[in-house]
Amino acid sequence: MTLLQITSVDARLSRPGLLAAATGLVRRALGLGLLSDREPIERLDLALILSIAREASAAGVGQDAAIALIDQEGGTSARLESLIVRLDGALADSPMPGRELHELLRVYDYDGLASLVGTSVASLRRYAGATRTVPDAVAGRIHFVALVTSDLAGSYNEFGLRRWWERPRVTLGGRSPRGALGSDWGPDDEEAAIVAGLAASLVGSDRAS
Repeated sequence: MTLLQITSVDARLSRPGLLAAATGLVRRALGLGLLSDREPIERLDLALILSIAREASAAGVGQDAAIALIDQEGGTSARLESLIVRLDGALADSPMPGRELHELLRVYDYDGLASLVGTSVASLRRYAGATRTVPDAVAGRIHFVALVTSDLAGSYNEFGLRRWWERPRVTLGGRSPRGALGSDWGPDDEEAAIVAGLAASLVGSDRAS
């Protein structure tokens, strides 16, 4: 997974609300495979945001917000923040299993990821190779894991990301996130919501919890 190590920010994105929205969008795009094969990202600027908008539009996701971002000239900071938030929300609601699998398999091995998303290794290989269509239920679980991983990526390296799923949590009654989800889970399950909340709580934090 491309590392996000922001050391400089474009002045136009430096307003607190806008900065948080832009950082969140970049983190989301990384986790969903919209910024693959890049060097570590150290500068947060409008060019990076527009590249995400182009990739999202090409994938058919959040096109209204993406096109508005690409076309806007001299818009206000409030308008820019609104469009970024809209695009981020569209990405969160839009599974892209092909892109997401490509990115997740940089972090997790086939055995671990297949177990996590409730499918066989053989099927996962076919999905990753685009030789079999991903069933909706599996696509939803892949998307969920990609979203959780994008939230965790700011606090963990790849080893830590894998280990996070296996550590028991008081919030989960002493179970690990993987154990709480079980084998036939859905993104809308109560346990999944708790797991997602644990990951989301780390966003903006420099410490693992």
